[in-house]
Amino acid sequence: TRLINGIGTLPYSERLDRLQLTTLAERRIRGDLIETFKILNDKVDYGQHLFKMGRSRRNLLAHRKLCNSLPKEVAKVNDSFIPERVRPYWNDLPKYVREASSVDMFKESLEHYKTNAKLFNPGNFWYVSSVVLEKIEGCNYLENKLKFNDFLRDNPFIAKKKGINIYS
Repeated sequence: TRLINGIGTLPYSERLDRLQLTTLAERRIRGDLIETFKILNDKVDYGQHLFKMGRSRRNLLAHRKLCNSLPKEVAKVNDSFIPERVRPYWNDLPKYVREASSVDMFKESLEHYKTNAKLFNPGNFWYVSSVVLEKIEGCNYLENKLKFNDFLRDNPFIAKKKGINIYS
């Protein structure tokens, strides 16, 4: 987003807003949810062994038996794989989203749910964006951003090297 004329020096959240984008973390989770939908509904020929479903066939379950027998370091790595990354977000989705008839309907239902959800709770996948932006744009962010922008204007060769467009 830094390369686009006129917005290269704006705060990250403002650049995302102007371009109508979400954070990379949110896009990753959304992609994981779409991939999970494809796997669970046999739309693809891979990954069916990755997920363990509850008796109701609605919720994903953790593979804790496997993790309990592994060393702590290996179990921590396991948490970064798609079944563990996606489980809490999948289980929080309403039934109408999870039971969509096609991939496109799933995407539309997911967007509808995101747009119309009244509650903003940490269980929703789009909450990740606010957490990421809070970490990036924490204390003194704007003050430091202004100083950095002044530095880049005084040293355009550095801006060019970093791929930041400082011109409107």
